[in-house]
Amino acid sequence: MTKIGEIFKIFRTGKNITLKEASQNIVSYPFLSKFERGLTDISFTHLLELLDRINVQLSEFEFLYSKYNADNNDLLPSFQSAYQSGDIVMLKHHLQTWQHKQGKFAELQVIQLKMMLSTLNIDSITKSDILILEAYFKTIHNWTFFELYLFGHAIPFLEEKFMFHLFQELHQKGILYDNFRYDSFSMLFYIYNNIILFMLDHNHLDTADLLIQRLTYYFNQQEKDYYHRARIFNLQGLALYLQNKKELGLRLIRKANLISYLSEHDLKFINNEKRYLSKYLTTADLQMVFDFSEIT
Repeated sequence: MTKIGEIFKIFRTGKNITLKEASQNIVSYPFLSKFERGLTDISFTHLLELLDRINVQLSEFEFLYSKYNADNNDLLPSFQSAYQSGDIVMLKHHLQTWQHKQGKFAELQVIQLKMMLSTLNIDSITKSDILILEAYFKTIHNWTFFELYLFGHAIPFLEEKFMFHLFQELHQKGILYDNFRYDSFSMLFYIYNNIILFMLDHNHLDTADLLIQRLTYYFNQQEKDYYHRARIFNLQGLALYLQNKKELGLRLIRKANLISYLSEHDLKFINNEKRYLSKYLTTADLQMVFDFSEIT
């Protein structure tokens, strides 16, 4: 694992700044040398001062650190990527790895991976797993990216009242909007997506409509991107289809699928979309919305 001192050295030497120039009036020359070799830790205040000295933004520093530690850091998006594409082999590999680790965090990671596999009809969640999740969520006051991912996957498995209470709590705290990074599969969208599908599964069509309106309004205020626009079309279309407005619903679902197809999205992703839509659409309708034969 590449340490933060080594990352700092990469930036410093890349700008032809000497140890003496970087350390002056912040830390001692020998201390900075030890820090860059991973032999000592540094306070966050001093790190910020050093980054300011060499004109490097904290976000740049974090990005390079994450890049150098891709195998050890930020596992959640790799879980999500495997889940999104229906890569069962990779999810099982992650599960086996975490089942051999100890501690509360490892226990929660195992449950999260089991929930992903369960949604793909491969594994199952026990009542004990759900009780562990509920007990954990009750203790969280400051949610981080990990808790948002965990909640997003737990939505179909939690008791409805408890799940919706957590969702409202997150809204009241403003956690779902601007406090976290915005990646290609934003946490905001993922949680909304799962809440909406939960409501559709339980025939709460009015609530699903309201949440779709909120989601559409929010993303209309953001920079457009093909992925979230396609997903919104998909949710809007599915809600209309289940309200017996099938023609319009199918048109929107097909539009969403065409966006994915024309952008050459991973075939595994498209197959995963087909799998989940098969729960709701007739065989003929499913075939129609995934028929791209006329596209050249």
